Amino acid sequence: MKFQFDPNQTFQIDAIKSIVDVFEGQEKNTSARNLAGDLFGIYPNFLSLSVKEVLANVKKIQEKNAIKNGGIMQDLDFSIEMETGTGKTYVYLRTIFELNKKYGWKKFIVIVPSVAIREGVIKTLQITQEHFKGLYDSVPYRFYEYQSKNISQVRHFAASGNIEIMVMTIQSFNADARVLYTERDQMQGEQPITFLQKANPILILDEPQNMEGDATQERLKRFNSLFRLRYSATHKTLHNLMYQLAPHHAYKMGLVKKIEVFSVLDSDDAPSVYVNLIDVTSLRNTLKAKLGVTAIDATGKVAKKKITVKQGDDLKEKANNPAYKGFVVEALTANAPDFGSVGSIRFTNNITVKIGDSIGGNKEEIMKRQIAETVRLHFEKKQKMTELGIKVLSLFFIDRVDSYVKNDGFIRKTFIMEFNRQKKEFGFDSLDVDTVHKGYFAMRNNEYLEREAAIAENQEAYELIMKEKERLLSFDEPTEFIFSHSALKEGWDNPNVFNICTLNATASVMKKRQEIGRGMRLCVNQEGIRQFVRQINLLSVVANESYSDYVGQLQAEFIEDGIYKAPPAPSNARGRIPIKLKKNFQKDNNFKQLWNRISRKTRYFVTVNSQKLIDGCAEHIARLNIPKPQIKVERAGLDITIEGIEARRLGSDSQKITDKKKLIDCINFIKEETKLTRNSVVEILAKAGNFNSLINNPDRFSFDAAQIIKTELIKNYIEQIAYEIIPEIYHADEFKDDDGYQDSVCNVDRSIYDAIVYDSNVEKDFALKLNGDERIKLFIKLPNWFKIETPLGGYNPDWAIVTVKRDLHGQESDEKIFFVIETKGDVDNLRPIEAGKIHSAKKHFEVIHVKYSEVESYQQFTEQLIV
Repeated sequence: MKFQFDPNQTFQIDAIKSIVDVFEGQEKNTSARNLAGDLFGIYPNFLSLSVKEVLANVKKIQEKNAIKNGGIMQDLDFSIEMETGTGKTYVYLRTIFELNKKYGWKKFIVIVPSVAIREGVIKTLQITQEHFKGLYDSVPYRFYEYQSKNISQVRHFAASGNIEIMVMTIQSFNADARVLYTERDQMQGEQPITFLQKANPILILDEPQNMEGDATQERLKRFNSLFRLRYSATHKTLHNLMYQLAPHHAYKMGLVKKIEVFSVLDSDDAPSVYVNLIDVTSLRNTLKAKLGVTAIDATGKVAKKKITVKQGDDLKEKANNPAYKGFVVEALTANAPDFGSVGSIRFTNNITVKIGDSIGGNKEEIMKRQIAETVRLHFEKKQKMTELGIKVLSLFFIDRVDSYVKNDGFIRKTFIMEFNRQKKEFGFDSLDVDTVHKGYFAMRNNEYLEREAAIAENQEAYELIMKEKERLLSFDEPTEFIFSHSALKEGWDNPNVFNICTLNATASVMKKRQEIGRGMRLCVNQEGIRQFVRQINLLSVVANESYSDYVGQLQAEFIEDGIYKAPPAPSNARGRIPIKLKKNFQKDNNFKQLWNRISRKTRYFVTVNSQKLIDGCAEHIARLNIPKPQIKVERAGLDITIEGIEARRLGSDSQKITDKKKLIDCINFIKEETKLTRNSVVEILAKAGNFNSLINNPDRFSFDAAQIIKTELIKNYIEQIAYEIIPEIYHADEFKDDDGYQDSVCNVDRSIYDAIVYDSNVEKDFALKLNGDERIKLFIKLPNWFKIETPLGGYNPDWAIVTVKRDLHGQESDEKIFFVIETKGDVDNLRPIEAGKIHSAKKHFEVIHVKYSEVESYQQFTEQLIV
């Protein structure tokens, strides 16, 4: 088969014209020989327009293309932004021919950031030869890869009277300084770089965001280029942006595939040990590791979470999870593949985890389901596409090369099993699993590397995937499944990749845009004709994370790349302002009377009704209904809009985990968590008798049972609690000047401070209304150090308030009323611990004879005022 190119795609023509028109008014280069001198015989490019005239053209084009913030600069650099998969390489190659046709320019150098991208450019030049010959009357041109061992090609580049397209990596240009800057006899005693400079080449920078280092920028100047064209989907710096095809435009116009995400997740929310090492990096001589762990939040909810740790950190504290007892970071090894160093973490319990590995969780079950889903999607699409003459390809990004290349590797074995099982269901019995898949990994000295390096050494897969795209797309080539680690992160894509499976245990070190970029192009049939039917152009991503997390990361990458604006900075990112105590506030009579009442300290004592506790705990534990752990699959469709990325949930499925969990020491776990005696725990569990839930998921059962017992303990404590006054008091000397972020501070004059720091809109509204109510003589936002001791920890109320009694005519008396108020948005739905603290505080304030209540609004508070 051969790729067919449509020369009439409007968006590509617009992109090309936007560059060609920059030089409107330029006289055409015709016989340019000898402009650089007879000695060298160079045909250079030359520019007759002034910079002022060029920039005037730039302004007109930007206005026509409705480009705002295009980064107009005085330098002759011009940016084109095109979404991945929309033919960026084709556009800049055709721009070469249009610039030659209109202005006669002949010398072009394409600079790319990697070998993989260079191979992709050379491949595109090869497969477009007939296309461009037909479009441009067989104009003679030559393209080739720059090679220092063939330095004579530099002289040919400069001296040729035809179109010359030299493709080089920025690394080769940087590394070949000795070759380029050495005088040579075959070049009349001149340095090779001189020939390039005198040719005034037009530079085309492919993915220029990878060439922004100061040293690289300085080297690029040595080309003495006529001007520079920059092409990317993800520019970091825009130089005279001339045309923009943003992701949401490409998606809306149907120029790329639609995207759906299948999230394969472990629904087991037991707080058991799980450690997934994502990365270990060195920062300012300190090693830090990024881990995936099972964390417990303040509400007792269990969830997988990413945390950063350093030497000496205790996972039990970092994850707030007692299951990590003994997991203290003892040693870290940085991840530096170029130096043969694989990232690892070792804990004081002698457990070591390497990058790509994990302990705990259900990693293999998740991978099994991901592979099964991808094979299923592949066969479903194959059934439909084969009739249309379209070959389906599926791409797997894997966590460890050994897991595929070894015969007993988990990924290889699982894929073979799933392929052979499902091929019968879909009627593909004759397919031989050994012929349909290939691995594509970097190699060195016959050893596979888990990084991108020396990719050409993996010759068989390299030839097929990088150099023979047409063969890979043909029904005659049996390969349908491609397995890679990181070598395909850029420089390669294939229009018929319909499924991407991310098996990376590190939740993928690749960016989401890199991953989906491998399969965003519209598919082609066996004649090489691109298909624009939206119903068949669907890219399915099978990920090992929730679709909301996937979309969130993708959105963050779009923001990082400047496609979408970042949300406004939070208020705490703005300046802090001082909050001052009023002078002599302690002498104020209202303050003295208020503080004399509320500063008294108390202590509590409780009695526990053991039998009532055991009965209550057993009753609730008996009602637990804990199923066996499952692997859950959620499907969501993605829409790329002008505002951002939106996800629509399309369906879900679940499957029980086949591996049985080991029974843990349930009794000891609950004993440690609740501080009850072993006998009490045994009695509670025996009376509950819920052994089905225990066997289904011992970790989850132990955690839930412990939570129930702690809740019942709280209720028991609170019901029996009593307070008594003790001699100690809170001292007013502890009040100090403060400060706060300006967006969370409001000025007041009825307090001991000149302003109040509020934590919510409820508090802000309450403070402003207190300040505006003439019945209020004084109010204080109680500081954090003012705490009432409770069985559940210290409790810090919100407000202390002084009012006075009034008669029916509104006349004030000398009798003061003192309040302590808690403001809550939803008083009826407090967390048990929060409700327990408030209940305890009421007992405390009863003892010291201060009115206390919790309110949702200022109106509720005023109903308590005596008129």
